[in-house]
Amino acid sequence: MTRWRDLAGPVGLFPTGARNAITDVPGVLVGHAQAASGEATGVSVVVPPRLPARAGVNTVNGVGELTKKLEIDEWGIIQSPVWLCGTHAVGTVYHGAVLAAGGDPDNTVIPVVGECDDSDMGDSRTVTVDDVNAALANVGEEVAEGTVGSGTGMTCFDFPGGIGTASRTVAGHTVGVLLMCNFGDRERFTSGGLRFESAEPPEPPEGSCIAVCATDAPLEAQQLRRLALRPLLGLARAGSYASNGSGEIGVAFTVAEGEGFPLDRLSPLFAAAYEAAEEAVYNCLVAGRPGRRRNGRMQDEFPVHLVRRGA
Repeated sequence: MTRWRDLAGPVGLFPTGARNAITDVPGVLVGHAQAASGEATGVSVVVPPRLPARAGVNTVNGVGELTKKLEIDEWGIIQSPVWLCGTHAVGTVYHGAVLAAGGDPDNTVIPVVGECDDSDMGDSRTVTVDDVNAALANVGEEVAEGTVGSGTGMTCFDFPGGIGTASRTVAGHTVGVLLMCNFGDRERFTSGGLRFESAEPPEPPEGSCIAVCATDAPLEAQQLRRLALRPLLGLARAGSYASNGSGEIGVAFTVAEGEGFPLDRLSPLFAAAYEAAEEAVYNCLVAGRPGRRRNGRMQDEFPVHLVRRGA
C-alpha cells in the first residue's frame, strides 16, 4: 500500500512507529465495515486494550457530535471503544455499541460515537446494528485507509476522503492518531508542492473531522484534554480553517494504567500528535478512491502521480 511518505518523504521531525498508525500504541485495534446496504457509508471503531480508559475531549469548531463528551469532561474516562459513522447513523451505532458492550441492564454504558456528514455520497440511515458488529469483528493492528468503513462516503479537499492514520515516537512514548476526514477546500491544499484551483462545480465549503488520539504516556484527564486539541491543529497545517459549519472534534485516551506525567514533558507529545495528524490527512487522500455522488456525479481522483518527494 503506497502512502504519502513513500511519495513525498517524511512529514515533521519525529520518527514513526512500526506501522505509522494509531495501532502502534500498544493494544489499540481498529476495525471497519462498509454498510451492507451498499450505500457509500459505514462504521469504524478504535478499540483501547482496556476499559475504562482515561480520556479527554477538545474542539476547534463544534458543529458536530461526539456522544459522551459531557461525561468525559466530568469524569475523564471512556467506557467504550470510539465509534465513527455518518451523521444519520449516530443513533443506530450508539444502540449497537450498547449491545456490543454486553452486561446486564444495570451495567450502564454511554458509548463514544463521533460523526461526519456523508450525505453527499450515501444514506447513512441505512447503517444497521449488523454493520456495527461487523466493524468490531474486523478489528486488528493493520489499518485500512481512505474510503473504508465510516470513511466510505467522506470528502477531503473536494477529493475522496475518509480514514487516515499515522504515529510518532518521542521520549520513550508513542502517540497515534486516526482521523475521519470530511473537510477542506481544494484551493487551500498546498502540500507536496501541489496547488489546485477550486473544484468545478464549486463544492460546499463546510466539512468536519473527528480526530482520535491514543498514547501510552500516563497522562491525566486534563492533560489528555489538551492532547486532544493538537491533532486538530495539524489539520490547519494541511489546509483546514475550521469553517463555520464544520465540526473539528478530538478525543484522546491513554492505554497506561498509572497516571502522573510532568507538565514540562508534554510539549513533545503535543508536537507528535500535530505531526501525526497532518500526515494522516495526506495518507487519507492517497488512499481514497472516487465514488459516485447521490446526484450522479463522480468524485475527482486525488492526483497521486503529481506528488513528488522533496517537492
